[in-house]
Amino acid sequence: MALHGRVRGEVAPASEMRDFSRKLGQNELSYYLPSRAYGLNDMVTRVIFRAPPALVSQFRLQVVWAIIRGRNSLLACKIDMAPGCYDEARFIYTLPPSPKHALEEAGQALTVHEIKTGPEFDADFITGRRKLSPLCLSRMDVARHREVSPGIDEFHGVHSPSHYYRRYLCTCKQHSGIFGRLRSARRTSPDGWLQAAALKIDFMNVQRRAIGAHAFPRIPSQATKQTLIDIKFGGAQTAALLAKCKSERATLQNTVFALCNFAWIRTAENHPELSAPKTLPMLFYTAISLRRHLAPIAPLSSSMLLALGYGNIVLPAFIPSSADSRATFWLRERSAQSQMRKQTQSPLLLGRAQVLNAERARRAALARQDDEADGMLPSSLRAQAQQPPASNGGGVPSVALMGISYLGDLGTTYQPERYPSIEFLDSVGHSRKAKGGILLFTRSAGGCFSMVLEWDAAAFPPGLVEEFWGYFGGVHEFVLGN
Repeated sequence: MALHGRVRGEVAPASEMRDFSRKLGQNELSYYLPSRAYGLNDMVTRVIFRAPPALVSQFRLQVVWAIIRGRNSLLACKIDMAPGCYDEARFIYTLPPSPKHALEEAGQALTVHEIKTGPEFDADFITGRRKLSPLCLSRMDVARHREVSPGIDEFHGVHSPSHYYRRYLCTCKQHSGIFGRLRSARRTSPDGWLQAAALKIDFMNVQRRAIGAHAFPRIPSQATKQTLIDIKFGGAQTAALLAKCKSERATLQNTVFALCNFAWIRTAENHPELSAPKTLPMLFYTAISLRRHLAPIAPLSSSMLLALGYGNIVLPAFIPSSADSRATFWLRERSAQSQMRKQTQSPLLLGRAQVLNAERARRAALARQDDEADGMLPSSLRAQAQQPPASNGGGVPSVALMGISYLGDLGTTYQPERYPSIEFLDSVGHSRKAKGGILLFTRSAGGCFSMVLEWDAAAFPPGLVEEFWGYFGGVHEFVLGN
């Protein structure tokens, strides 16, 4: 049974309602346009925690959610875009005329469930009907899972934001649950046409080096079957992983690139029918946070910021027969680490992100074709619907095997010492994938390291991704040494 929280009250007269708006930035637009059909890239953060039931009451949750929405106004926004006017999409925020109305609006985006398990939450979000829309960009769901001991229950708190915000920042007070706190903003444009031209040339040169000719084969399918599989290492194993990485002058997050590299090579050896040429490298893409390169957030300002870029990692697609496999593994890790450091420490990082965002927005504008097919585009704009496909202009393949995203140490994000009455257990994140999508998430929480692989099983040959995942046992072979 689901209870929809709401504070009853009169509707405010239109004269009392104040609207604020701004246009979507290019990065925001690149996420918004493809999301309209079935929620592509909508995100969910599920927090598992234990607390006295009195602290997680309907009213407390509604008050907390109203405060967070008030401090981060984009969570309470809607998006307005006239048909075909893709460059004119705007965030619209209507200021609640009173605290009572703020509580009521928060209640409309909050559901408290009596009993619901974590896997049920995940399945409902990943494969179920979309929960968000241009009129509801974020919502919160909380469910009591079970009683742990007298006076202490285990809860699942789920925060679902649109990907236009795309950042895990959570604040948890002693009288709240564990919920997301987000922000969105735009970076400044290049200073002058000469700098803009230089950044475009630099971006093209970077893209030419993104060479990759390895990809999982896809099979035609009208349906999707979003699937996930994970592995979680205990505290002792995680400590051993970190110690080994330190002794090899390596980092745990970059070790994952080497694991994927070896797993694909070993998978391809068993499947000569795969397109896996040893003469061409394999390519991975990964998200890069731009936060530390931006000005500090002013006091009392929202901490929600879409400060996101992307990087590429290129690794060889073979293991030399005469080389020691362990030495080769750590050599691949250091190569990935060097490539990431070069990208994240480049003085051109922000400029490259700006050019990439413009390119992503341009590609997203191909939504014109989808809108035309659905009859949503006005006839006066249909002649503009055809646009040329994107190209990196390199003349060599640039296909990524998969994406890898490191969410960081969530213990530093949630700061459990600030709410001693609530015990933080874990946090799990998912996103709604495109058909045929595949993505690997890694994170640390509560001193434990985890890896989660998510893919559309309907689009891949049966058993192939599972076989690939099986070779992640290399973490025991190369890192744990057992």
